[in-house]
Amino acid sequence: NSVLQEPDVFFIEYAYKHLLEGLKTTLLQYGIAFDTWFSERTLHPDAIQKALQQLAIHNHTFEKDGAVWFASTTFGDDKDRVLKKADGDYTYAAADAAYLLNKANRGFNHLIFVLGQDHHSYPKRLDGIRQALELSDIKLDCILYQLVSLKEDGQQMRMSKRAGRIVGLQDIIEEVGTDVARFFYLNRKADAHLEFDINLALKKTDENPVYYLQYAFVRTNAILERTKEFPELTDINEQDAQYIDLSEQILIKKIAFLKNLLDDISKNYQVHLLTYYLLEFAHLFHHYYHHNRVIEPTSVEQSRGRLFLIMLVHDTFDRSLKLLGISRPQSM
Repeated sequence: NSVLQEPDVFFIEYAYKHLLEGLKTTLLQYGIAFDTWFSERTLHPDAIQKALQQLAIHNHTFEKDGAVWFASTTFGDDKDRVLKKADGDYTYAAADAAYLLNKANRGFNHLIFVLGQDHHSYPKRLDGIRQALELSDIKLDCILYQLVSLKEDGQQMRMSKRAGRIVGLQDIIEEVGTDVARFFYLNRKADAHLEFDINLALKKTDENPVYYLQYAFVRTNAILERTKEFPELTDINEQDAQYIDLSEQILIKKIAFLKNLLDDISKNYQVHLLTYYLLEFAHLFHHYYHHNRVIEPTSVEQSRGRLFLIMLVHDTFDRSLKLLGISRPQSM
């Protein structure tokens, strides 16, 4: 009874803290740890009022129909946007204006906003606010992500808030594991629709791309571990590169390409290119393994050259899987 007598703010705060802790727990399990959690409500009302005042000083706002508007068309938007409604409530754009100033005051010079595809018009508006606030020294990029649908037993799972049929990220992690959940999301271009196939995600065969990659990594471990049986094949190093022949060239080229690929991803944020690369690389490696005997005690120089290649392949898988946040098992 005492709980039922609490004011609304009690339940609001309880829900806020409970849901936030749930989000933090899920993201940590998923492999994402934010250094700072920022609450939008800390911007209300003072920071937002200051942001709107700064926009007004430079004549980028006007009043109409009892509301305060941002002259967004000045910066290439298709129409002007409301910052403060006639009833006194602030819009998301007003809060984001305050947030941009907050980030600038904290010394950030490159901002990356991750938005849903249904906010496709928002980047133009956001960049207009950035220009209007005279934050020209701050780079602003927006990444638009498509929605995700789930498929099970060949049928698309229909979700409904009203009917209580909701599948959250925590449910996906518990069903298929963190590695598979991460890879399936990463293996799609941000603005491409993802159909998450539960049945495929649960498979422990080469059909499952995560299994396919991890098996390739484990195979390199097994090969390198076996060298301990042969004293003449220990201490493999860069000097053994002289024994690499034509059959290894395609893998060497693929390994060398990784640096350029990572440079590109750091600029275009297209992380799916790394998953595509790894799947191609795993295919090349499996093909090479099936057509070339790596350890051949009767041909020491050839074996040392091929083992040096396997070390490079191992390091490439290790580095790439680590970047993707996918575990690197020692055995399977």
